[in-house]
Amino acid sequence: MAIMRRVSMLAIGAVFALGHMGAQSAEEEEPLSAEERAEKRQLDAQIRSWQIVPKRRDEPLRYLNISDYEVREIQLVAEKYLPKVLLNISPVVTGCPCEEGPQCTDQVYIVAETAQSSKGLQLSRVRNSWVVGTVQQWFLRYDELRSREDKMGYLNFMRARNELYRDFPVCVGELVPAENTTAVTSKADSKK
Repeated sequence: MAIMRRVSMLAIGAVFALGHMGAQSAEEEEPLSAEERAEKRQLDAQIRSWQIVPKRRDEPLRYLNISDYEVREIQLVAEKYLPKVLLNISPVVTGCPCEEGPQCTDQVYIVAETAQSSKGLQLSRVRNSWVVGTVQQWFLRYDELRSREDKMGYLNFMRARNELYRDFPVCVGELVPAENTTAVTSKADSKK
């Protein structure tokens, strides 16, 4: 039942987004009210979250894949979030979604498995340290909310979900096309 609700809400959101984009041409746009801007921001956050959901990426690969020291560092971070059995560390890829900020240089996806299930976690290399990045942290909060959905009731869940989308990370640098998701900062920012 909860899955059907999620699928129908995603479909409604996608139809609304496509209809809204096609309904206004650039020359007939009117200024948006504060409520409309908030709705647009939430819809943009939903669409962007679907584009950058944490998952295994296999390119572009970092020149030097991973060192023994980095494996130990990743294991220490993973212990806080995943079961003790670490199954897989993906290849290190260069670049991060711009929402991770300009200090993010690389990412890995790790998977741990228990007897009942497996769980993945995306780590970002920020300032030469492997950390759970801002996007993965947001998705951990989203997963925790979804786990409570049946106990909350539909309206309370939707309110909490909408509030969570208002907290979705935004790009710190310039937003670049999806095929090149590395954060890019302006020249003015890099001179500081």
